[in-house]
Amino acid sequence: MKIYGIHMDRPLSQEETERFMCFISPEKREKCRRFYHKEDAHRTLLGDVLVRSVVSRQFHLDKADIRFSAQEYGKPCIPDLPDTHFNISHSGRWVVCAFDSQPIGIDIEKMKPISLEIAKRFFSKTEYTDLLAKKKDEQTDYFYHLWSMKESFIKQEGKGLSLPLDSFSVRLDRDGQVSIEVPDRHTPCYIKTYDADPGYKMAVCAAHPDFPEEMTMVSYEALL
Repeated sequence: MKIYGIHMDRPLSQEETERFMCFISPEKREKCRRFYHKEDAHRTLLGDVLVRSVVSRQFHLDKADIRFSAQEYGKPCIPDLPDTHFNISHSGRWVVCAFDSQPIGIDIEKMKPISLEIAKRFFSKTEYTDLLAKKKDEQTDYFYHLWSMKESFIKQEGKGLSLPLDSFSVRLDRDGQVSIEVPDRHTPCYIKTYDADPGYKMAVCAAHPDFPEEMTMVSYEALL
């Protein structure tokens, strides 16, 4: 398993954008051009090129020759490399991606003020009770821990919105251990949280517990 991250400490230049655009598919180029905000286009563009860069190095392929598809519920995949699983997430100034030989999910969330009504509506009863038990100044932190962990699990499952957020429960203990309760699930899965940035929460969900201790940082220059 490998986890990679790009910290967008500055906007892409026009020259960098054009060079990155050469690597991606015509459909993805058109999608990037349709974004109203440049930051959204840059995050999408960098996520695509990051995957291409990692796969290119591992399998000695040209970045532009890598072909993406989507599974039944929309999770991206590389049909020519069925044993290479990946997942992308981006929020704020971060673009992150996880790779493994088995299904994997990753999520990063920029923290903002929360409404407990959102937690009550979307989280399980156990999670909502755990959240309310936290001190007021710890609730935002724990809310985003829960959100990122749950999103990483859903993305690892690859079932999209067909898997309701309140149909399973996650819990982060004081020692950093994560527990997952999924009714009628018979295959194991594991979640690890990462401290990517003080203003963000990030989690990775995998089919085994062999997580790297840290993610590998990638610069714009390295991608080019």
